[in-house]
Amino acid sequence: MKSKFAYLIHFVAFQVAWFFCVLAPLSPLPKTLPIIGVALCLLVAIRSQGLFRLLPFLVASTLMGLAGDALLVHFGFLTFTEYPNILGVPYWMLLLWLNFGLMLRPLFTWFLERRWRCLLGFSLGGALAYFSGQKLGVLTFSQGWYSAWAVACEWTIAGILMRYLHLSYEQTASNRR
Repeated sequence: MKSKFAYLIHFVAFQVAWFFCVLAPLSPLPKTLPIIGVALCLLVAIRSQGLFRLLPFLVASTLMGLAGDALLVHFGFLTFTEYPNILGVPYWMLLLWLNFGLMLRPLFTWFLERRWRCLLGFSLGGALAYFSGQKLGVLTFSQGWYSAWAVACEWTIAGILMRYLHLSYEQTASNRR
């Protein structure tokens, strides 16, 4: 399932899940929408890659999101709307990070393959995604441009770590052949 159609299916699933997670606090189904989004990404990702191939990326992404966003909240760079949370990070955001881990390899491999693409793509993409969340009214850049820079730094670090994990996984897989 590596065709353009497969890529499109992954892209649509990820975008739907992104909107379901981000719009959850504003919806009449605040706890259900993120679960539907995760289920959608999980179904598509497991069908194309299998659960065990996804597990390292899923766990790493979720833990990085929790740590990174908790630090941004703690240091006052981000505030989120009222929603059940862990360390100030709403569940919908953690599920969004989980979705990112599920879709990392089918959608973002092009970025992971080259260092500069990874640094630029993840830092700019992360900051733009959070900025979109601010425009939708579910989070606030509490310190303006400093918050945007902090989010870009978080995503730069996440990108570096995910690239390392991706390359390590690729090397381990090729050594098994």
